[in-house]
Amino acid sequence: MPAPRRTVLLGAAAGAAALAVAGAVALPSAPAAHVTVSPAAASTGAGDTAPLSGVAFTLKSTPVSAAALKQLDDLAANPARGMKRQANLVAAASGARNGMTWKTGCGSNDAVKAVDAKVTLGAWCFDNGDKSSNYWIPQGVASSRSAQLDGFVLSWYHRHASGSDWVTDGSRITVGKRPLVEKKGAYQPVTLAIPTTTSAGKLAVKDVRPAAPASGTVAAKGVAEATQHQGGVALAGDYLYTADTSGLRVYDVRRTYQVATGKNELGVDATDGKFYAHNEKYVLFQTGMYRPVNAGSCPAWDKAPSAKNKDLCFSTVTYDPTTSPKSLLTAEYKTAGGVTSAKPMRVVRWPLNADGSLKADASGQVKSTVVYGTNLTNVQGVAGYHGGGGDTIYYSQSNGASPGAIYSDRDGDGKAPFKVVGPIGGESLAFDPYSGGDRVYGITERPNQRMFYWIYRKQLQRSGMP
Repeated sequence: MPAPRRTVLLGAAAGAAALAVAGAVALPSAPAAHVTVSPAAASTGAGDTAPLSGVAFTLKSTPVSAAALKQLDDLAANPARGMKRQANLVAAASGARNGMTWKTGCGSNDAVKAVDAKVTLGAWCFDNGDKSSNYWIPQGVASSRSAQLDGFVLSWYHRHASGSDWVTDGSRITVGKRPLVEKKGAYQPVTLAIPTTTSAGKLAVKDVRPAAPASGTVAAKGVAEATQHQGGVALAGDYLYTADTSGLRVYDVRRTYQVATGKNELGVDATDGKFYAHNEKYVLFQTGMYRPVNAGSCPAWDKAPSAKNKDLCFSTVTYDPTTSPKSLLTAEYKTAGGVTSAKPMRVVRWPLNADGSLKADASGQVKSTVVYGTNLTNVQGVAGYHGGGGDTIYYSQSNGASPGAIYSDRDGDGKAPFKVVGPIGGESLAFDPYSGGDRVYGITERPNQRMFYWIYRKQLQRSGMP
């Protein structure tokens, strides 16, 4: 198993460190993958996606410590720390070395076999240990065509086994240039971290992980485990967003730093004084957190919300550049029992500023522009397209070890969603506007069936849709 991850708490001036070392643990005899429940039979006959009249949600931001951010820059200004602040994610993507192989070279990996027989599909598997790891699990996908990154982003969470339990202890993204058809691709890991301060005002850098990891077996954790998942990722302008069930984490990509490598710890090393990020070359720091105001808490996956405008979950997030203003979409993962005709699964659109930040009103709060409802279950990801005077929402639905489905639904058209067979273990989706034909990107999560893929958007919907 990989070496235990270490987090270093540091004073910016002294560089002295107190090490918090996770104890080595043995794997269970039969390690469990991310648990996905087969969708309810009713979901295949799901009704129309439609706006929920009178339903709206509001987000409030909690920024990270300004003092902590200043101390980060003070560290980077000291050559002895081995840190260099980056303007964006371009350098990380350009230096990518971890490889990906075009689908025809992926051997017995059958994650996209069923969907590949139905649509035009580009797909790549991972060359290194990421293809089979029980420790690093991919969840989110984003596509960007901007100065901040001309390429893709994947979000991952890290866990270790403790008896029959999995304990999440960190998160990362991986970035790279979009691979070409029939060619190899590459990606670069970037550690995600949170800058905070101690009671004495000193910088303390933390991994992105649950405040209180769930107890019990993997199968019993329910929604508590979902807080560990980095479900979905979106890159909009200068800001990267991840979903963590109870809200959104936000990272300013101008807070990406190149750091020293060679040690599996987070922070300034007590011996050589250099800053490390779990032996990765780059680290990206969280700058804020958004939580819903007066919306209650996310219930278990199989429990419906108390009302249409309550108990909102943030299971995935994606960027939609087709709306005006541009926006984020969030959606909920619900299993049988978690959706009723009166209390559907919600897809929420959040407005963005031109720089990619969430658009707040005079009170500093972000109000949703529309909330859609659908009775689809087991939705792991969504993507959006605004055109022809309305919205089309695309849904990635999981089905355990069997092929799932990708649905497209035109809001309020009164028709059931259009269904295409999906990959095995499908997770988040991302829309990519491309002159050669709009594409929808996706990622699959199951070990040895782990693939990064795209499908032409119009092949995911019925004829005649915009």
